[in-house]
Amino acid sequence: MHGSAKIANSETRAFSEEAWTLIAPVRKAIEDLPLLEELANGSLSKDVFLNYIQQDALYLKEYARALAIVASKAPDSAQMMRFLESSQRALQVEHGLHSGFLESFGLSFQDLESATASPSGFAYVNFIMATVQSSSYAIGLSAILPCFWIYYDVGERMKAMPKVAGNPYQAWIDTYGDENFADGARAVIALTDAAAASASPAERQKMLDVFRRASQYEWMFWQTASELESWRV
Repeated sequence: MHGSAKIANSETRAFSEEAWTLIAPVRKAIEDLPLLEELANGSLSKDVFLNYIQQDALYLKEYARALAIVASKAPDSAQMMRFLESSQRALQVEHGLHSGFLESFGLSFQDLESATASPSGFAYVNFIMATVQSSSYAIGLSAILPCFWIYYDVGERMKAMPKVAGNPYQAWIDTYGDENFADGARAVIALTDAAAASASPAERQKMLDVFRRASQYEWMFWQTASELESWRV
């Protein structure tokens, strides 16, 4: 497990430790992405960043819907509220963080609305939606968790890097390196651990499979954003 993303409660770490170890090759591939290094030092191409922002906005809309579906399956009102609030925050990030970048780069929300999801982005959101709609609460948690956890881990590592004066992407780094975001990610990790603790062996294995696949999609999302991926036909 990455040192910056350890879970405090050792009694509920079994699933998260196994899942985090399972995706070690994926995490390494994400760490090696030029896009993230270039975000950190401010050298990322504006065309690539704007493509990423457009794809991220499309993703977050559907991710917010997925969080609301997970909330509807929650076993108690506290967990239901947790994911309803997370759904709302996903939309707030879309409008708040993205609007600042759009303004600085001379784009509008209409430009976002007219964007088309990339093949990888389309596949990722449809995987998440199909999983949360058709599966148990526990398996749904494992589908939405990689987005929380990987962004948390990336944010912690980037936050620890020296700040580059005038970095046009510093607001992005600050958003995912924020302690409130970290607290939210840790809470979802803990809830997933708790759900896994009462899952059957078959359900737990499905949770691991879903967690790995969603993590692979996280890598694909960033990698293809930097490639300006589009539909070939």
